[in-house]
Amino acid sequence: MVDIRKFRFFVAVYEAGSITRAAEREHIAQPALTVHIQQIEDELKAKLFERSAQGVIPTPAGRHFYGICQDLLRRLETVGEEMQAFSGEVAGSIAAGIMPSICHGPLAPVLARYTATYPNVAVRIVEGLSGTLAEWVLSDTVDFAICNRPAGTVGLSLRLLVTDRLVLVSARNSGRMPFAPCRLGEIADLKLVLPSHNHRGDFRPVTTLEIDGQSATLQFVAHSDWSTILPTLALINEFDSPRFTISPIEEPALSTEIYELRSPRHTPSVASERFIAMLEAQIRAAPALPAAPGTGGSGHRPAQ
Repeated sequence: MVDIRKFRFFVAVYEAGSITRAAEREHIAQPALTVHIQQIEDELKAKLFERSAQGVIPTPAGRHFYGICQDLLRRLETVGEEMQAFSGEVAGSIAAGIMPSICHGPLAPVLARYTATYPNVAVRIVEGLSGTLAEWVLSDTVDFAICNRPAGTVGLSLRLLVTDRLVLVSARNSGRMPFAPCRLGEIADLKLVLPSHNHRGDFRPVTTLEIDGQSATLQFVAHSDWSTILPTLALINEFDSPRFTISPIEEPALSTEIYELRSPRHTPSVASERFIAMLEAQIRAAPALPAAPGTGGSGHRPAQ
């Protein structure tokens, strides 16, 4: 079966649950669409739908064939941009789900460089936490995600990009020396703002407050005696900030892993591969955390 229209017609019937509605969607006469579906069933030697007065219900074979059709049609959508890459031109669109730490840290220069390098690629960035981003990858809301490892990984393809050191972030008037290593267990009356899903068992703060939003968290920390714990990458634009004191955590040693998430059902487009490569290079070239004043030496790099 090589007639691509038949794949599209089948998908339309499957998604509409009705040959009548599918015919309207595809601008084809209902009898002609019925013939196409019958031809597909004859060629596959499998019944794809159960017919009823209310519409059509896919059989197990129909559900399986729908997945095959989705993959094929999506693959066909990328053919043009993949072939354009051979002429040096990259075009198309990408939808990327990005964790807040990357959005706040290295993303901006990547976007500026990427849009200048590939002006024919339409870019959409959606910020979210790992659980939400994983759901968006699975539902094809985004093409890929850059985030921490989600709790559920079924149906996802994961690739570790970097391991990043976590640091303590406090207001500048906290009394702590900027960039001086700290031991969390030795900080009296430690009050931490943390995401609701990320209460760590490595230490026991006196008090915790839940805020699921990095911008809101940093705004609150800057104007209070509370602190938070974030990846170093999230703070690379704040090293010289008059708002915060950043303290490497010496004990317990804390780190976070940042992954690329994809659906294995889809082949990555050239445009998305170029974006991820550019972002990964920016992350690895991120500036080192400065050493504490008067201590000499150099700080650690944020990502490995």
